[in-house]
Amino acid sequence: MQEGCPERDYLSSLIDIWIKEYRLLVEKSRKMLMTWFFVAAHLWLAQFNQGRLIFFQSEQEKGANSNILRAKFIYDHQPFWLRIYPITHKDCHLQWPTRYSEIWAIAQGPNIIRQYTASAIFSDEMAFQKEAEEAYIASKPTIDGGGRFTGVSTAYPGFFEEMCRDRV
Repeated sequence: MQEGCPERDYLSSLIDIWIKEYRLLVEKSRKMLMTWFFVAAHLWLAQFNQGRLIFFQSEQEKGANSNILRAKFIYDHQPFWLRIYPITHKDCHLQWPTRYSEIWAIAQGPNIIRQYTASAIFSDEMAFQKEAEEAYIASKPTIDGGGRFTGVSTAYPGFFEEMCRDRV
């Protein structure tokens, strides 16, 4: 967080909430930095914890891969002493081979989520994913197994809004 940016003080509180809550939905506006923030949080989860499988999910795989590129950018710009674990990057995939951790970019829907029990799922612009409800239901083994589900989105009617308003 930049010094002298009181309009972003909410990020300190939000990280505390994210650490404690294994299911979190956040409504956002464009200038809140929520995507970058949660990409960084999930990067930390993969980079400094062993044996993590994390999904970045978006409407299309291309959108999810842009979050992989954000994570790689953050990793590459960390101080050298934080990059103690080597990373490999391929399209739609970051991996820490010595930590047995990885982040995958996946498109919307339940299929990939149903096939694997992830440590964490970050669903970006969840309100615009037509298969958001099915994907969330498929994430139940992840959540029940102690993993986390984080969904963020700008406002749009549908499943995400219903979940945020606790109407589901």
